[in-house]
Amino acid sequence: MPLTGYIIAPNVSLQVDSLEHLRQIKSSARRRIPVHVSSKIDKQIPSPTTMTIQSYLANGDVESAWKLVDKSASYLTQQNIPRLTAQLLLKSLHTQVNANLPRLTLDFSKLQHLYLDRLEILTGFVRNSRDIAWDKHEISMVLELFGKLDQVKRAESLFRNIAHYTSADYAPSLEVYNQMMAVYVRRFKYVDDATKKRYFSKMKTLEQEMIRKGLQPDTSSYNILLAAKIKSHDLQGAEAIYSKMTTPPDRTTYNILLNGYLKDCRNNKDKEITQQWMERLIASGIVPNRRTFNSIMDGLASQVVQHARLKEISDMQGTAQSVSSLYKVMRRLGHKPDTEIANTLLKCYTAAGDIDHIEKVIDMLVLPEKKGCGGNCACASKASKAAAAATKPKFKVKPDAYTFNMLIKYHLGNNNTELAFQMYDTMVNLQLDPDTVTYSNFIWYYADQGNATEALKYVEVMQRKGIPSNNYIYNTLLNYSLKYPKDAYLITPHLQRMIADGSSTLDSVSSRISIARFQYVERDNMESNFERFTDVLETIYATPEISTRTYNTILQSTGKFYKPKHSNHVSSMNLESIIESLDTSHLTPDIYTFALSIRNAAYVGNMVKAESIYKTMVDSGIKPNHFVFSHLIHGYVSLGKVDKASDLLQHMANYQLRPTALHYAPLIKGFAESAEFDKAYELFRDMLANHVNADLVIYTILASVFLESPRGNEARAIDLLEGIEKAGIPMDAASLTLLAKAYAIQGSKKAQLVYTQKIDKIYSTLKEKHWLDAKAITTLLTAHHRMKNPDAAWKLWNTLKEDKALLTTLHYNSLMASISSTKAWYPIAKLVFEEMLQDPKVSPDAHTFDLMIWGAYGVSDLRTIQHVWHARQPDKVLFVRSYYAVMKAMLECNDIDGAQRVYKEYQKLPSTPSSTTVWVGMINKLAAHQGFDKSISTST
Repeated sequence: MPLTGYIIAPNVSLQVDSLEHLRQIKSSARRRIPVHVSSKIDKQIPSPTTMTIQSYLANGDVESAWKLVDKSASYLTQQNIPRLTAQLLLKSLHTQVNANLPRLTLDFSKLQHLYLDRLEILTGFVRNSRDIAWDKHEISMVLELFGKLDQVKRAESLFRNIAHYTSADYAPSLEVYNQMMAVYVRRFKYVDDATKKRYFSKMKTLEQEMIRKGLQPDTSSYNILLAAKIKSHDLQGAEAIYSKMTTPPDRTTYNILLNGYLKDCRNNKDKEITQQWMERLIASGIVPNRRTFNSIMDGLASQVVQHARLKEISDMQGTAQSVSSLYKVMRRLGHKPDTEIANTLLKCYTAAGDIDHIEKVIDMLVLPEKKGCGGNCACASKASKAAAAATKPKFKVKPDAYTFNMLIKYHLGNNNTELAFQMYDTMVNLQLDPDTVTYSNFIWYYADQGNATEALKYVEVMQRKGIPSNNYIYNTLLNYSLKYPKDAYLITPHLQRMIADGSSTLDSVSSRISIARFQYVERDNMESNFERFTDVLETIYATPEISTRTYNTILQSTGKFYKPKHSNHVSSMNLESIIESLDTSHLTPDIYTFALSIRNAAYVGNMVKAESIYKTMVDSGIKPNHFVFSHLIHGYVSLGKVDKASDLLQHMANYQLRPTALHYAPLIKGFAESAEFDKAYELFRDMLANHVNADLVIYTILASVFLESPRGNEARAIDLLEGIEKAGIPMDAASLTLLAKAYAIQGSKKAQLVYTQKIDKIYSTLKEKHWLDAKAITTLLTAHHRMKNPDAAWKLWNTLKEDKALLTTLHYNSLMASISSTKAWYPIAKLVFEEMLQDPKVSPDAHTFDLMIWGAYGVSDLRTIQHVWHARQPDKVLFVRSYYAVMKAMLECNDIDGAQRVYKEYQKLPSTPSSTTVWVGMINKLAAHQGFDKSISTST
């Protein structure tokens, strides 16, 4: 390809002619020159190959020159290479690498190897030559190239052995030291925290060496150190470097610090410091240029991304407005936007979902014109063209691969694959090569959709094209394999290949994914789950220093053990000791850290601790968000302190936060569970009055309020639940299960057949969506019992068994309740009971025995009552009324001793509830009639 970016020296052609003339003289006089003299001349005169290379360079045909170098590398190392040739080759390689830098990690990854091979050939020429020496600018250029080609160790080696490439009197200059430090900083984006610390330590060593050799660090030196601290998110470290600067800060200094503080601005203190830096910039007298504006806007755009992730809508919108205002100021000052500015704006507006502004930025881009549809439509009308011309910006910006990658990600995030593919096609048409990021967007999208086959197609396309993978793709696939274990066999070979070929490594994100995807198995006991969780945590203990995000992931996952249905005192204590054993002294807690800590404290009902964490958070300058308040409200409601939880709704206004359905839901439920049904419904009306749209959870809770209230209003519950789907809100397992219960209550009063059909339809939906859990099965069986429909219950039972559903004792009891109380179904109930006795996975409980005993009692099957009594394990305590029925049956069978044994066992019960007073009296009456009390006291 033709050489661009520099001017050929005017004496090159003259030098080539002179060399040719010298060669002719040598050739004609060869016979008259001694051999040893001829050998020395050969070393001084370039070979024909070298002269051809130099001729190509003189004519600007750089690629031909380098191809000849590639082909003749081994031969050229034995020949003399003129210094000018080495200089021109270095400059041309520098131009090529910088021109193709975005392509080095794409389909053209072979370019990276090609350029590295060429650089090694060139450094080999210089190292082996006594006549060629690089100056400080050329040494800096070589170090820069090694850095951009991802060869930190090679740059270090060259720097240590710099004397082999320079003249004898050369001493490393300040420029060379700065360039070596820049090599490390350039890699900060791609390495983990431990490597960043190691690199920064080396940079400080270089700084000390500079000073020792009498080289005073300049502003560029300090800017490089500042950039390292900012890229490490160490703002305090950056401040320390700034305070030690012995040279005046320049525009770059302020850009680095402003961008860093704006990107990491997480609390009020950070905002104050950011404002101080803005004031320092203004006070410095430096007039903001386009680069300064972009630095500030890019930092704010990162805040927009953060606010969007935390669903802090008002803050997100306010910050996005600040970006828009800054852009207008920039334009008023006469600065035209470039590609970098356009990308910053897209970063902001795609995160905020601001469609209008996204369209305006797209209008700025140089894109292929859309073809009309060919018909008499709006897109072809003169009016449309005139309108387009009127709104068309006066300037155009050329997009790059980053531009399209953001748009592709945005459209995929909105499930608009058609527009995403349009962006991809436009990108290719503009000869912008899809890169690792492009394909990772599609891999992420299909993995998120649960479509492993489609996601892996893009992995294979990358493999065919030679586009390297990266840790993001590795972690995306790792997350998928843990989320969908049944597809792990498809993913695992690709994960193994990525590690083997070095394109990906296990990083802190990989560890976080393993923790985040930990599955609490309900059928296992708590100790077994806890042991598996600690096994997953072993990788964290091996890490010398964890990040805030890793710590937050641990807090998130431990929540499974803090939840009331899983937690106990021992597990809570163990969790606390595990968390406290982690070294968190270096961490800066963020809003997630505080929110998750409050949540876990609320789970175990420790609201004193939750309040303490909340106070610490506020004192540190971090504004509470919606999640913090929802966890506090949930915690107080769990303790029955509904009024205190209700006060938090008003307190949210102090932070400009509007309560959402997430905050109203636990309160409405809390009032209902406290039997304050009027307050629950009143709160629902207040919610609607405050323009808070009710979600599925709210509707479900409110429907349960109608069902559980003393007045009972299943008709309103049905109307509410049936209205959910009509409102376009898809129902979930909880709402469908509750609707089945409402149908059963209504069906027990009228139109049993209609409601049986409705319940059957709910069963089909639950089964189809794989939502048929233990609670749903119990509700459905109980629904048929409530409607006195044993036929439907038996039909459902057999269907469940055919589908191999996991049936529990509770499910057997629900069926038995339906079929044991009628004479026609009693024989079936006996068979089910015997089946239950034979099934090792279930065990009859007091409720089971009570149903069978009274079922038999109702049909006077006294022998079965005796059988049930003897089939029961001695440690299984019965209901009080069951003891009465068994005693009565024994006596009617003239088994006086058996009845007396039943009475003895009854008397050993520690206490009996007041609701059993009638049965206690009847048992005592039987005992007194038989004289059991007298005989027991005599034997005693």
